[in-house]
Amino acid sequence: MLLGLRISNVAVIEEVEVAFGAGLTVLTGETGAGKSILVDSLGLLLGGRADADVIRAGCEEASVEGVFARTPVLGTRLEELGLPDLGDEVLVRRVLGRTGRGKVYVNGALVTVGVLGKLTRGAVDLAGQHEHVSLFDSGLHRVLLDRYGEMEAPLATYFGEYQALREVDARMEALGGDEAKVRERAEFLRFQLDEISRLDPEVGEDTRLDAERKRLSSAEKLKRHGAEAELLVAGDESSALETVGRALGLVHDAVKCDATLSPVAQSLSTALSELEEAQRRLNRYVEGLESDPSRLRDVEERLDGLKRLCRKHGATLDGVLKKRGEIETELGTLENRQEVLEELASERRKVEERARKAALALSRVRAKSAVEFSAQVREGLGHLAMGKAAFEVRVTPGEVLRPDGLDDVEFFFSANPGEPARPLAKVASGGEASRLLLALKRALADSDACGSYVLDEADAGVSGAIADVVGRMIKEVSGHRQVLCITHLPQVAAYADAHLLIRKAVKGERTVSQVTVLAAGSERTRELARMMSGVEVTREALGAAEALVRSAHRSLGAPRTRRESGPEGGPRGRLRRTA
Repeated sequence: MLLGLRISNVAVIEEVEVAFGAGLTVLTGETGAGKSILVDSLGLLLGGRADADVIRAGCEEASVEGVFARTPVLGTRLEELGLPDLGDEVLVRRVLGRTGRGKVYVNGALVTVGVLGKLTRGAVDLAGQHEHVSLFDSGLHRVLLDRYGEMEAPLATYFGEYQALREVDARMEALGGDEAKVRERAEFLRFQLDEISRLDPEVGEDTRLDAERKRLSSAEKLKRHGAEAELLVAGDESSALETVGRALGLVHDAVKCDATLSPVAQSLSTALSELEEAQRRLNRYVEGLESDPSRLRDVEERLDGLKRLCRKHGATLDGVLKKRGEIETELGTLENRQEVLEELASERRKVEERARKAALALSRVRAKSAVEFSAQVREGLGHLAMGKAAFEVRVTPGEVLRPDGLDDVEFFFSANPGEPARPLAKVASGGEASRLLLALKRALADSDACGSYVLDEADAGVSGAIADVVGRMIKEVSGHRQVLCITHLPQVAAYADAHLLIRKAVKGERTVSQVTVLAAGSERTRELARMMSGVEVTREALGAAEALVRSAHRSLGAPRTRRESGPEGGPRGRLRRTA
């Protein structure tokens, strides 16, 4: 849900900050006051195309900032995109420069417009008088139908079988191709295997050889140091052994007079034994050391060969050994290619049969959902005085298995009795399109993942008694999703939970747009009267506006409770500078 919007230096808007709540917020005002600029600015926060011409005259840059409620979907996308997560809100800021260079910030982090689009995709559905974005896009009709039908389980079942089929196809493709390429691959693998096998490395061999190389290359130094150490331990009367032995004898004599020295005698005895053992080991070590240039050369050559092999395969010695096993497996498969292909072909037939069975089950569920969805849209059209209009969702199974099943899904519509239904985008226009859009949104309100609907004069072309029905229907949709509606119809505005008035004013000899939150009661009634009568608000128009509000309240029953602190009780988003 969109919580707040701040716009600076965009077209006739100098500085505007608006907070939005749940339910239905209407935006009204005279033509050209700047209502659609708010919608266009919101489009920039959704990753829309930016044009430097929208920057206010005399300014070098413009900015749009928005606060969105953090949903689980947005939280997941923040994590996937590596963006900061600030908790309950997501702050987005987009800056446009006169030179064409702009900046985008998400929770204070600098990102690209592409990343912004990925983050906010589907968060807000913008629907205008001439552009009914996602609902009229035939490429999305299957997705919308699947959401309506809550088909996560059959989709997951089918997709698991489809993935299994893709895996078998990948294995067959690895064995496919012309014979020349297969032979070339086999020869290359044999060359690699022969190269590794000639050296025949062992696990940990490089570590052992490196230690041996260091010992052989330092043999003389080690022998000299070992002999000197042995001399210091046991070489003469001043050696460690002699010194400790004398100390032990003195302490033994003292123990005869004072038994408390027994632990000291024990420690010296242990030290003497350790020194004797160290002397014996040093002696064996020194006698066993030999300078062996021939062995050193062999070790260095072997180490060099192992290092070359590792560099060639871009891996450690353990990695090379692992790769040898992989090469042996792949080579064995290629050498028995025909037999393996026959086995895979048999496996593929079984997997494809299971996938088609799951796809047909999915098609049946879709067909049932299509009937229910079509009936619900026709019901909505009936409320909008289009009871004789035709609407149907056609599910056409194909032959080719795809990630989403076998089906092509498309919405068909005909506004006039007797006329054949045709693809939605080709026949809906003007007021018909507006009413159909509302009927579709009403049907999808419970299942659509989109958090906010923005209707930019989507009720255009509607008048008379139908206008009140449109208002009630928009209100009904707002019970499931936040709805921001730009309208010229007082019958729609009468159903609002919050009412924003956009009007022009002159500030320092410059025209600016201002946004005013209208309080319930006289302020809203007067604006409804203006919408009904024009510039001059008559007593009759005020009376009619009051009657309109009463009628709207009666049709809705008791007003629902709104969360506190936003305009007319809606939640208020905090706009903070992020960069």
